[in-house]
Amino acid sequence: MKLINISLFALLSVLLTGCTGYRVGSTLDPSIQTVSISIVNNTMEPSIEVEVMKALRAELQMDGRLEVKPAEIADAALTVTLKEFDLIPLAYDRKQGARTEEYRMTITAVSVLSDPDTGKVIAENPFVQGDKKFEFVADLTTTKRGALPKAAADLARKIVSTTTTTW
Repeated sequence: MKLINISLFALLSVLLTGCTGYRVGSTLDPSIQTVSISIVNNTMEPSIEVEVMKALRAELQMDGRLEVKPAEIADAALTVTLKEFDLIPLAYDRKQGARTEEYRMTITAVSVLSDPDTGKVIAENPFVQGDKKFEFVADLTTTKRGALPKAAADLARKIVSTTTTTW
């Protein structure tokens, strides 16, 4: 019985020390409560920054760790530079080999959280990518329009996660 207690204690000690250093919540400085957002579109796809901005605002509101404010009064500035927009064919119609049935939309970006007064970088992610698989429906423009908000939401979730939490 004594051997079992010692073994159990040793096992618990090893398991619990593995969690040392783990933090729940934001790893940002407690003085950073608000953030301004700016999106720069360096892709050839027009107006995708509008969907990314909507998705980023929604994700920050849902996350709740940072409140979106105008640049003049924000504690930090989040700048997201959209670098690439791609449509990758995934599956083709067997009968019409040249017609794509399924695509993956990817949006690649760089995100930088900085101090608006000093310009000092607080958090940076040089490569963040959101994506969404979608099926071709009627025409590519309409199909893209339906998939873009979902790809933007995936990108926004990853930006907020990497900006507010570091492992």
